[in-house]
Amino acid sequence: MNIISFYINNIDRIFAALKVHILIFCISLTFSVIIGMAISIFVTQEGRKKIGKVILSVMGAAQSVPSLVIIALIFIFVGIGIKPAIIALVIYGLVPIIFNTTSGILSVRQNIIEAGRGMGLTQNQLLWKVKIPIALPVIMGGIRSSATIIIGSATVAAVIGGGGLGDFIFIGLRMQKPEMLISGAITVSLLAIIVDYIMAKIEKKIVSRGLQIKKN
Repeated sequence: MNIISFYINNIDRIFAALKVHILIFCISLTFSVIIGMAISIFVTQEGRKKIGKVILSVMGAAQSVPSLVIIALIFIFVGIGIKPAIIALVIYGLVPIIFNTTSGILSVRQNIIEAGRGMGLTQNQLLWKVKIPIALPVIMGGIRSSATIIIGSATVAAVIGGGGLGDFIFIGLRMQKPEMLISGAITVSLLAIIVDYIMAKIEKKIVSRGLQIKKN
């Protein structure tokens, strides 16, 4: 078993799979953030706090559902390929985003909201100038968790024809080629570390900017 030799001899295949993996990750995370934020903002508006608490309970329970279950369900109803894989990853990536964003917005103290109202802020102004800046560290924590989940679950998505680095792991496992399996696993692990590092940097910048907005 020579992993280095496998890397050298299959560098083009590994890079091609890496590109697909990153593409699936970027598309899935983008849609998860957009949809997750929209749902959270909707359920945390005035008069919908009961719905928001129900969403929190549902999302809390959904965090224990394995990604393979979501992917299997999408496979049954949608089929195989990169699109079903992205749909499955978007759904799975929604959980931490909705949970953190909803809990972050709902946790903003009422006296702060009342102070904003006293200053004549509208509902939209309260949301974007008060609630979201205060909840931003929690929101970014959810997005970072979602990114980590998606980058790892994208490997499992190879089972339904999603492609990416998961192909090396599952083909290596099926054909009993440990060098192929380990090469895929190492590449995914390195990618996950890099993505988490980048997300941590983005989180730090956005949160610090949010704190500046809040002070102003």
